[in-house]
Amino acid sequence: MRINERVVALNDKPVNSNARYVLYWMQMFKRVDNNHALIWAIRKANELKVPLVVYEGLKYYYPWASDRIHTFILEGVEEKRAEFERLGIRYIFYLQKDAASAKNTVAALAKDAALIVTDDFPCFIIPEHNRRIAERAEIAVHAVDSNGIVPMSKFDKEEYAAYTIRPKIKKLLDRYLVPLANETVEHSSIDLDIDTDFETLVTSDNIPDLVAECDIDHSVPASTVYHGGTVKGRERLKLFITDILCNYDKARSKPDQDGSSRLSSYLHFGFLSPLEIALAIRDADAPQESIDAYLEELIVRRELSYNMTRFNDKYDSLAALPDWVHKTMRKHAADERQFTYSLEQLERGETHDELWNAAQREMVVTGEMHNYVRMLWGKNVIAWTPTYEIAFETLVHLNNKYCLDGRNPNSYAGILWCFGKHDRPWMEREVFGQIRYMTSGSTGKKFDSKKYIAWTKMLKI
Repeated sequence: MRINERVVALNDKPVNSNARYVLYWMQMFKRVDNNHALIWAIRKANELKVPLVVYEGLKYYYPWASDRIHTFILEGVEEKRAEFERLGIRYIFYLQKDAASAKNTVAALAKDAALIVTDDFPCFIIPEHNRRIAERAEIAVHAVDSNGIVPMSKFDKEEYAAYTIRPKIKKLLDRYLVPLANETVEHSSIDLDIDTDFETLVTSDNIPDLVAECDIDHSVPASTVYHGGTVKGRERLKLFITDILCNYDKARSKPDQDGSSRLSSYLHFGFLSPLEIALAIRDADAPQESIDAYLEELIVRRELSYNMTRFNDKYDSLAALPDWVHKTMRKHAADERQFTYSLEQLERGETHDELWNAAQREMVVTGEMHNYVRMLWGKNVIAWTPTYEIAFETLVHLNNKYCLDGRNPNSYAGILWCFGKHDRPWMEREVFGQIRYMTSGSTGKKFDSKKYIAWTKMLKI
């Protein structure tokens, strides 16, 4: 049942009027500021005249769990603890290291809670988390959308492409592109007596040791280039605005330069709100064409991907593609591939194409890939694998395993775009049919590809 444009009641259970606190289960919006879910939790706590407790957990068995993802998440814990303490809110973090670690921690905390507030994220493992807690909890569960500028509920179906969602967003944007006032709790929970034997103390110094103790993939090391947390995200945002934004409309397609925002990981993990970024960009001292170019990507393109994962439950498969793509793929399914590579060869960047290898190397080493070469990266995997299905599975696996911004609506939309999603039919050719085609030769001429390739060869894990 929808409560308002951002809040949905996931069950019909009652609020426990005799409870000791409201519980906010923070899953994806890992921030204190500009967080609609946190604001809603504070409001409910104040209405019920009880404190608010915030819980965040990190499992060891989520898909593609690794040192890289774990570290990036843990790097934001210590600063959140300090911020919540300043606000009079008890913040409990739990790192579940292995099968022997404590389980059902949300359920344990819910026993003394009036209701559970959590994040409404339309992708990956979060919808299933929310379904299960709503089913098992004996109290009300509210999911809150703090994903984008415009609430996802303002759209009632999957939009076909950017050109169909853009005018709808523009009609609503003035209403939502405004500063969001944070709220304060009326009752502190800092000294609240809660049984949290499972709580994990995370500091900047003990993160490597904590990660090493987890039963996760240790073959993907933490990034030495990108670090998690709101502070680091704001540092990058400031650098982007002061040094890069003025030339963004041109530099964003130059992988040999530091010409893009590199904020996608901070958006994915919720360390930065898209609203905070959009307001900062809108008000920046930069050419309007650069401001418009970035806001198009941050708002229109990004929210198109969230719209897709909200309304298309096949978003993680080729079934999400439009009919014209399926038709052209059927026609060209048996086309001979000039080159074919195994997953292992692709993962190691062992192809005949040095530009593709460089893009793969950037992703494997740093945890990010420049968006301009990411399109080429995806297109070439289609050309070099035996079937479209294997190509899709390969791209999802590599992207989600190595990229810090993987497992996100933008990631799935970007991979599907390589197959024709949110695009139109193009001139027909072998293997691709009417799917848009890209080559390393033509793409590499649009920037200094030799410089980019040389830079990736200097990268060290």
